[in-house]
Amino acid sequence: MSDNEPIFKILIASGSVAKINAVKLGVTELLYNTKNASLVIEPILHLKSGVSDQPMSDAETIAGARNRLLQITSQMMYEKNAEFAISIEGGLETNKHDSQQNYLQCFAWVCLKHRDSEDFISETRTSTFVLPDVISRAIIEDKEELGVAQDRYFSQFDKQDLGLGKGEAGTIGPLTLGAVSRSQYYAPAVTFAFIPFLHQLRNFSESVPANSLAYPLQEKTDFNQN
Repeated sequence: MSDNEPIFKILIASGSVAKINAVKLGVTELLYNTKNASLVIEPILHLKSGVSDQPMSDAETIAGARNRLLQITSQMMYEKNAEFAISIEGGLETNKHDSQQNYLQCFAWVCLKHRDSEDFISETRTSTFVLPDVISRAIIEDKEELGVAQDRYFSQFDKQDLGLGKGEAGTIGPLTLGAVSRSQYYAPAVTFAFIPFLHQLRNFSESVPANSLAYPLQEKTDFNQN
């Protein structure tokens, strides 16, 4: 970062290294494509989700993400010179779309807002993946959190996997044999959350506030031309 390079700052409602890295992965390419600025991510700690430690439904998970984000006020964002604030909340739910199957799906919600609007929140959900039956039973029957249940499961096979549940690898790391980390799993949803802001000048929605990432309008194209 040079002394003259502008700074693009985001507040994140978490101290999780994996979530901070996910925001870095999800935003860096956007900055390269839209503006020449250095990314700064500042964690805001001790924000309450208002839901259980292990959210067990889609509704509870997105509520947790919203609740954390709303505790980062516009005033706080201005005081810290941050344009955006973001939250990421992981959750589980029983598959409800196939009556022939009964398993737990893992996912996360991402919520993003701009400092000039307390009303508009961009919300995106990650892709989903299925948990092993042993982990699902530990969560449902023994009321364990996902990170604890997965550590107990994976450490049977490789002691190096012990303690990864809430770290960079997360659950998706061991399940994909290291092909995808927790940060890489969250990152696309982080990028997608910025879509309304990127297209604010293109009349994406009247509720989207003006922002520095908005892609400039160019000369109109006649799509009827050959």
